[in-house]
Amino acid sequence: MEAQVASRIHPLVAGASVAVIVAAGVAVAAITGHLPGSKAETAPTQAVAAHPAKPAHKPVAICHECGTILEVKVVDVPGKGTGIGAVAGGVGGAVIGHEIGENRTGTVVGAAVGAVAGHQIERQARMHKRYDITVRMSDGTTRNFSDESGAQIALKSGDKVRIAQNGTLKPL
Repeated sequence: MEAQVASRIHPLVAGASVAVIVAAGVAVAAITGHLPGSKAETAPTQAVAAHPAKPAHKPVAICHECGTILEVKVVDVPGKGTGIGAVAGGVGGAVIGHEIGENRTGTVVGAAVGAVAGHQIERQARMHKRYDITVRMSDGTTRNFSDESGAQIALKSGDKVRIAQNGTLKPL
């Protein structure tokens, strides 16, 4: 009697197959410009005239304050220390260093380490995000904008925008 062995795919092969399919889908989306943040530009579509024999001679107004977002980059901006973190860390480090070493050397080393740590913690706590936005204007020029307000922006690559009087970008 022969025992039949069930043919099953190995889990690693199945996982690799799924990863290749997902990677191919992401690559196609990036190349065609459908992936947010990709630098690919979709081909402009041409409108078909209803009456090709009668071309329209209506003048088109050009918006000089309008454009399309090419890229939005998020940049982490390190915070600036005010000294409060260093002082608090130094005091805490001195107390702990004195308890561990029970001499002046332990206190001094603890204060120095605590001051450095407190300064770095304060800088990390004050870190914020900056958004660097590149816009292709309707006249073909490229302009760069920066938003360091701390508020998350809703703009993304491909969005149509207008530059307001105060220099901010407004969606169209």
